[in-house]
Amino acid sequence: MPSEQRLHPATLIFDLLRHLRAFAVPAVLVIFGMARSSGGPAGMFGRLPDGWEVWLLLLFVPATLVSIFRYVTFRLSYHERELVIRSGFIFRNERHIPFSRIQNVDAVQNFLHRLLGVVEVRVETGGGQEEEARLSVLPLSALDEIRSRVFGGGTHAIEEAPPQHPTLLHLPPRELVLFGFLENKGMVLIAAAVGVAWQADVLDFAFDRFFGGVAGREVARGVARRFEEGAITFVQIGEALAAVLVFLVVIRMISMLWAFIRLYDFRLTRVGEDLRTEYGLITRVAATVPIRRVQSITIRTSLLHRWLDRSAVRVATAGGAGAKNKGQKNDRVREWLAPLIRNSALPHLLHQVLPGFDITTIDWQPVHPRAFRRAVKPSLFVAIILSVASATVLGWSAIWVLIGLTAWSVFIQKKYVAHLGWAESEEVVMMKSGWIWRQVTLARVNKIQAVTMSESPFDRRAAMARVKVDTAGAPDLFSRIDIPYLDRGVAGHLADRLAVAAANTAFRW
Repeated sequence: MPSEQRLHPATLIFDLLRHLRAFAVPAVLVIFGMARSSGGPAGMFGRLPDGWEVWLLLLFVPATLVSIFRYVTFRLSYHERELVIRSGFIFRNERHIPFSRIQNVDAVQNFLHRLLGVVEVRVETGGGQEEEARLSVLPLSALDEIRSRVFGGGTHAIEEAPPQHPTLLHLPPRELVLFGFLENKGMVLIAAAVGVAWQADVLDFAFDRFFGGVAGREVARGVARRFEEGAITFVQIGEALAAVLVFLVVIRMISMLWAFIRLYDFRLTRVGEDLRTEYGLITRVAATVPIRRVQSITIRTSLLHRWLDRSAVRVATAGGAGAKNKGQKNDRVREWLAPLIRNSALPHLLHQVLPGFDITTIDWQPVHPRAFRRAVKPSLFVAIILSVASATVLGWSAIWVLIGLTAWSVFIQKKYVAHLGWAESEEVVMMKSGWIWRQVTLARVNKIQAVTMSESPFDRRAAMARVKVDTAGAPDLFSRIDIPYLDRGVAGHLADRLAVAAANTAFRW
């Protein structure tokens, strides 16, 4: 018999808080803007009464009624092979989600969730650009039941989980702070604060206070003019540079604090054939990644990562594209499987996802010997255009611009081509790229959706081609296999082998 689950009564509290948050900004604008109402005889909408905007807040009432109806009519039931969600009173909806199509079951708990013993559950499949269902909120016991039925195979899979699960990765505070230093997300928060300050005219006040009335968009010109007039000394310039240095240090510190709060007690464990990540100090997130449903793996390292002998690993599944399209950060396309891991521990982690795979034994293949010539020509063309444009201002001195841009283009493209490579085995096809920010992408052959070999006119002239491999879990360009500058014969054989291997492999979500 199908079992039925209702939303937790705390759902009404969370919906009320969500509506309050949505109406907070309009309410503030209405309260502080009543003196400048657009109604009344002097307003833009003269036929409306003065202060009519306050009545807009009454929209909060129907929004609350909708939440009550949703709570009363919502039903979640577990059938033998599917999850069924029913909702609606006047317009009734019934959604059937087969267990075999569910890619991820993630759980989110903020402080209030943990206080009330509830959780928000997000169910993702491979067929949509957003979550298939967001269940807010359920009791904690419901999360375990959903996971058991989805990843265990149906109604007969509910068993007591083993008390101990092997921990594959645990990030102590020191590693979290190091991750924040490497990622440097503090600039995002600073940019948001600057945007608010700009709208509130705080920046104009600062410019007037510190730059003697110079307008914000003319600061650089005004400062240069004052320096020529002797109004700014070298001591003041040194102080300004010191302030910039302090600013950069503050950004790093904010980033480290952000990482500590967001990824606090990050833990990656293996539960049967699933990988589970749990992290967060204020908002606790628990994500489940079934190993058999991993489509691709991406390993990224910056220059600082390599100096510190660290790497970052993320995986893509077929159901992780929704959050990005809803305006959230790209990290939700799949959260980091390993935000920071020592290179010595990387082979063991990859072995958990791809049994038998050893990245240390990979025989990387280079691209075409003439790839550098192909890669550098567009850069040289851009350098010439920029030099010609600068000649209208610099005259013959623009020749130095041309020399500098040409040398830089040659250097960058040579490094880019030198670090391009590809490899294949019976289970995976791989690509590496990048010089300063290096990336290795692995795509599982049994998860390949399409293989494409393409040739541009320039490729045909140089007897080259490129091979693209698409999987169901490639949400952005940085998670795809796209190997350029291959010999045409090599590209043809590679595309044929991958296509045949994918066609002869039974695809399983």
